[in-house]
Amino acid sequence: MRERRKQIYGFALWIVLMTVPCAWAQTVPDKKELLRKSGPIEIVSDRMEAFQEKHTIVFSGNAVATRGDITLKTDRLAIFYKPSGPAKEKTGRPDAAVAGDLERIELKGNVVITQNDLSATGEEAVYHAQDAKVIMTGNPVLKQGKNLIKGCRVVIFIDENRGRVEQCDAGGKERVTAIIHPQEKKD
Repeated sequence: MRERRKQIYGFALWIVLMTVPCAWAQTVPDKKELLRKSGPIEIVSDRMEAFQEKHTIVFSGNAVATRGDITLKTDRLAIFYKPSGPAKEKTGRPDAAVAGDLERIELKGNVVITQNDLSATGEEAVYHAQDAKVIMTGNPVLKQGKNLIKGCRVVIFIDENRGRVEQCDAGGKERVTAIIHPQEKKD
């Protein structure tokens, strides 16, 4: 009887752990709006540098990017564009290149991504536009209310509405940790 109860609790815990990343991923359509929408993103920082040859714009020093209810905060935010080739017709200079499609966005140092009661923190995050995925590293922690998930690496697949939290090493010393507080029933 006791062994059967352990199996039931183990199975219930497995279901909870499988549904929590899905709950995180279900909030991703709003992130999709942030990363794919054509509306404006407000970026505020201490400095901004543009590197035309590298097709890069870097915002550094308390960089904050906001669109709607999503806020990204970091020490350094770099936007990388794919080169679109010669731009004689746009600039009048045959050797100039114009920024093309978004390639990736890199956030480095004290990364905090928030949306309503959801937050993700870590030391680094990279958004890859072609794959529509975000990879967060450097002690990433996901929180929603009192619920918390920690791992070594968090991967969010925006178009697939799913996410994955990975352990740090194959030996299992630093495994994925989840603390889940069941919702209280209201009478």
